[in-house]
Amino acid sequence: MADDLRDIIDQARRDCPEVPEHAWANIERSIRANFGASKPYIAAQRKRSHLETLAEMDANASAEQIAQKLGITVRYARQIKKLR
Repeated sequence: MADDLRDIIDQARRDCPEVPEHAWANIERSIRANFGASKPYIAAQRKRSHLETLAEMDANASAEQIAQKLGITVRYARQIKKLR
């Protein structure tokens, strides 16, 4: 049987090597105590991710460049570019 939490914690460990091992053990224990035997929904937060990537891009980037970088339509790229 798969352990999705174990996969998530392992990925987080790789992404944040500065976090001590005991902290990961506490996080895992807390999640299992509060959400054990359930499958919590984890939102992708694509809009936030797109806006963060957009903030890192050149302010003069065209809608076409933004669309290509984010993998979205040019129309949507124009919409989020206006949010900048």
